[in-house]
Amino acid sequence: MDFARLEYIKNVNDDNGWAYRYCLVGGYFQLNFKRSDAKDVLAHALSLPKGSLIILSQSYHGERYLTHVVELVNEGSEDEPQQEEGTWGIFRWVKVYWVANFSCPNNIPLDKDVMKVNWGWYDTKAKLLTSPGLMSQWETIENLRDALQEVFNIGAVHQPLSTSLHN
Repeated sequence: MDFARLEYIKNVNDDNGWAYRYCLVGGYFQLNFKRSDAKDVLAHALSLPKGSLIILSQSYHGERYLTHVVELVNEGSEDEPQQEEGTWGIFRWVKVYWVANFSCPNNIPLDKDVMKVNWGWYDTKAKLLTSPGLMSQWETIENLRDALQEVFNIGAVHQPLSTSLHN
């Protein structure tokens, strides 16, 4: 995985447990964005660049955990014709590069321990890792990416299709 492409973090939730729990490394799924009254959610989702890596953060029993690293596999214009009506009709196709071991929640990286700041996980939009809140703690994106690389290499349960996370 090319950590230089790690650009975003996104809030995800599932009222019935872990979101995207059964998505394995190398698999594909539709990453949902919650449709709201603000029409900018669709524009935001479609503007995220193909090839970008996104960390997924989600709550579980009152804590937030880093559970996936996914790559946007299409341009937004390619995903747009497939959008649907309804609350969760906005999505982008992603490929899984790293996933937590959900059978051992105590080993899943805690958002607050890794990110070290409240990055604003109040909505469904993907936030830039270079946001002022995160950079106030990390100073440079390279510092943050180095820390994340250690976390995602140590916590990896499934290897990507090759034998290394650095391809």
